[in-house]
Amino acid sequence: MGHDSASDHKPPITLGEALNEYLETLKPELRGTHATYVCKYVEHAGEATALSSLSSSRIESYAEAQIKVSDPAAGERVTALKAWFQFLKKHNYTEQNYGIHIRVRKVAGKRTGEGRKVVEESNLVEMTRDGFEALQQELEQLNARTPELVTAITHAREDKDFRENAPLEAAREALAFNEQRRKAVEIALKRAVIVEHVSNDRSAMGSVVTITRLDNSKKYSYRLVGAREANAAEKRISVESPVGKVLLGRRVGEDVSVSVPAGIVQYRIDAITRD
Repeated sequence: MGHDSASDHKPPITLGEALNEYLETLKPELRGTHATYVCKYVEHAGEATALSSLSSSRIESYAEAQIKVSDPAAGERVTALKAWFQFLKKHNYTEQNYGIHIRVRKVAGKRTGEGRKVVEESNLVEMTRDGFEALQQELEQLNARTPELVTAITHAREDKDFRENAPLEAAREALAFNEQRRKAVEIALKRAVIVEHVSNDRSAMGSVVTITRLDNSKKYSYRLVGAREANAAEKRISVESPVGKVLLGRRVGEDVSVSVPAGIVQYRIDAITRD
């Protein structure tokens, strides 16, 4: 009787495991800086987090919360994190290079009547209706969590020894991250343009495209989504990614070519479905 070998059930690689491997590749002169910023990200996201569960929106919100234009080391933080995410993509630990979401948010010099700086707005963001509704639900959850985080800070402050009050620091960071993410989601919802399915037979944003790799007959199914909705674990790929660009606007029966580090891979479009 046949049986599956242990190698068929390898657990997904975690952030902590990838970090240990990455640190070994760093040059000595970079370990004191790059390692610090990458370790802080891994600590924030969780060492046990599977790399397959990373998403563009989470990484973008982390950058918004942690990389400030007023920080003298902002440029170094960006460089370190971009190199880290490039490493993950190069070693095929992630399907896309999430480093494109790491940048310093620009701030315009203009001020309103209240003296607040006006943050430079980016272009409108295309997304599916599912993605839009998911952001709405996330905003509700973030709003609901705010009172809990405020209460946690209040309780932590009851410890009068502020010199080593780790719970207080953790509670403050959690509230700051929650607020940054809440603002980011609000902005995303304001900029969102919902892309509805068109009535032709071509793949579009929101379509589930089933393909066959021609050299080994393996089948894959991907949902085409906006960049903010991409999630490798859920087989949701951005229409801005290399694979997403190739699969967008296709018909059943077409053959497509995808450029990967190992060369060119040929696929056949088997089915296009829409919920």
